[in-house]
Amino acid sequence: MKYLLFIVPLTFVLLFSACNNDDEAGAGKADLELSFEPITTKPEIGQVVTFQIKALNRGPLAADGVIVENTVPAGYSQADNISDGGVLVGGSTVIRWNNISLQPNETATLSFTAIAGEPVDPTLFTHRAQVIASNLFDPDSTPNNLEGNPKEDDEADITLLPRAGRVSLNFKAFYGPDPLVMFDRTYAYEDNIALKLQLFQFYLSKVRLLTADSGVPLFDVALISFGDVYTDEAAGQGKSTPSFILPPGTYTGIELGFGLSSDLNATIPPDYPLGHPLSENYWEAASSYIFFKFEGNADLEPNGEFSDKLTFHVGGNDNYRLLSFDKPITVEDEKELTLQFNIDLQKILVDQNTGEYLDFRQVMQSHSNSSPSATFMANHVPEAIELE
Repeated sequence: MKYLLFIVPLTFVLLFSACNNDDEAGAGKADLELSFEPITTKPEIGQVVTFQIKALNRGPLAADGVIVENTVPAGYSQADNISDGGVLVGGSTVIRWNNISLQPNETATLSFTAIAGEPVDPTLFTHRAQVIASNLFDPDSTPNNLEGNPKEDDEADITLLPRAGRVSLNFKAFYGPDPLVMFDRTYAYEDNIALKLQLFQFYLSKVRLLTADSGVPLFDVALISFGDVYTDEAAGQGKSTPSFILPPGTYTGIELGFGLSSDLNATIPPDYPLGHPLSENYWEAASSYIFFKFEGNADLEPNGEFSDKLTFHVGGNDNYRLLSFDKPITVEDEKELTLQFNIDLQKILVDQNTGEYLDFRQVMQSHSNSSPSATFMANHVPEAIELE
């Protein structure tokens, strides 16, 4: 774990502020000021950062019994290496330095370290320090009255977000060269068969961006469904995962699971809250989630009636496919990147090399994880997905 210590001249400051009310302190008075040493370089996610608070007595008399507190925000964790006898109070969220003595014009440096977390919410990365007690009256500030941004010179704050970008995946579905649209669109299949689609969906799991020797996890699971795609415009927009936080850098590619990894497939919907991708699509009889669904109607005669119902639900650990795409991917700090994928349902149903296809005159339904049709479709998934 790397440590960062920043004690540098102020060239630029990341949302740094301290109030400075330089009223002249009179006899019997102190004038206490707090400030954070400015930090000019953003840390990495997971990096240990050293923070320094400067406590200055501008008054003519020594100040005793000074107590300083710093509130550690939720974006930072594991406050440690606290200097000058400081202690954690209130759990791990407040650091307190007791009984500080400051001679006139003397500065005390108080320091601690904390680990920068993922910047899910930028408002959770502001450290706030204040003087909460002193034995002398301060003419321009009142101890222990911190509210919002610093308003007095015995208060200070610093907001320091780690370097991070956001990455999402977008999938556009096709049948051959044509966008995949539900219900009203007719697609020519093999052997004079025509199809109309009603549902196409699949799980993604264990998605990570690859590095030269390893990878960085992006997300555990997402459900991509095209069941509500009714127009070419909607098909052109595709379906996106949420965006996820990732350290900036250039990655060598991306790895994703089509379906669910065995550890996720060993869970059940009651393990998750409503609305979670794994709170549905479970096949209790097979002790498995349904990794992907393809539903629609076929015109087998053909007579234009599309009266033959097609239902193919595929799950089971043997039908999980781990896919890797080798392509440089650059994630930039404070920017969002969308990785564009295309998936071709025709390539799942028809082998592009041999011409072998799923014959709907022989099989129109599959609810078996080990059926030939389930295996056929799972085996052709790698050919059906491309990263632009």
